Amino acid sequence: MTDGDRDRGSVVFTYVAPFAGVLLVAIGIGAAVPGGYAILEGPVLNCGEPTIAVEGPDATADRFGDDGPALRQSQFEALSPAEQAAFREALTAPRNEAHVAGDFPNAAAFRNGSLVAYQGEQHYVTTVSENPCFQAAPLQFPLGVFAIALGVVLILTPPIYKRLVALDRRAR
Repeated sequence: MTDGDRDRGSVVFTYVAPFAGVLLVAIGIGAAVPGGYAILEGPVLNCGEPTIAVEGPDATADRFGDDGPALRQSQFEALSPAEQAAFREALTAPRNEAHVAGDFPNAAAFRNGSLVAYQGEQHYVTTVSENPCFQAAPLQFPLGVFAIALGVVLILTPPIYKRLVALDRRAR
C-alpha cells in the first residue's frame, strides 16, 4: 500500500464516512419519529374514534325552535351500541363530547347534524372531530431505526480506523 492509498483511505474514513453517518442519522430520525408515532397513536390517542357532541333538550330547543332546519331525526334505540354508549357518555361529560369506539353507521348523519329522540326529548348530535389516524409506511419505523444505527457506526468510523492503523503499525 502506497502513501497515496493511505491518504485516500484516511480521507474516506476520517471525513466522508462520518459525514454520511450524520446524513443517515438525520434521515433515520425523519423516518423513525413519524413511523413510531403512527404505531403508538392508535392505542394512546383514540385515533379512528370520531368525537360526537350532544346538546341537551333545552339547548336543542333554543338552537332550532319550532321552525328549525330539516335535520335527520332518529330514535336512540336505532343507534348502534357504540353510538348509544357515546351518546350517554356525552350527556354526562362536562363538554358534552364523547368518542364513538366501535361501529358508527350514522356517521354521515351525525357529520351534518342530527336530532336524536332520547327519553321523549330531542337532542342535537353532531360530529365535532373525525380523529383520523396518521398514516405511515409499515417499514418506516424499522428502516429509520436501522438508518440511525448505521449512521452511528459510520460516525464512529474515524476512531476505529485510527486504532486499526495503530495496530497495523505495531505489527510491522
